[in-house]
Amino acid sequence: MSLSCSTTLLTKAMRGSFATTPKKATDGVPESWFDLGFHGVADFWSPWCAAIVDGEVASLACAARLTDSGAELGLVTAKAFRGRGFGAAATAGWSRLPTLRSRTLFYSTDRDNASSKRVASRLGLRHHGASLRIT
Repeated sequence: MSLSCSTTLLTKAMRGSFATTPKKATDGVPESWFDLGFHGVADFWSPWCAAIVDGEVASLACAARLTDSGAELGLVTAKAFRGRGFGAAATAGWSRLPTLRSRTLFYSTDRDNASSKRVASRLGLRHHGASLRIT
């Protein structure tokens, strides 16, 4: 996958180099993510992979659900970085993490989430089914 030269994929194991050693845990995490519960890298759900652009988290792929046999991806991309392939890059990096090798991986999205559907399409993921939610 082609990324700009200032983009880096970072995982929890590499966290010491996050944003070239930030002064505080929130350095590089967009403020818009605070409402989602992500105030710093300690809040990222393991295992995770982040696309870092110029020291800032552009996109984060993490385990929304994790069992011994499967893992479901949770993906968030900061508004300023959407539509440029960072979500797909973080997702691809997440899917290659050693801790996920023995698990079945799932990428789910809402029917109306066009951005998420573009990520799945960019990665060549196949549609396997739909969920019905009654509220």
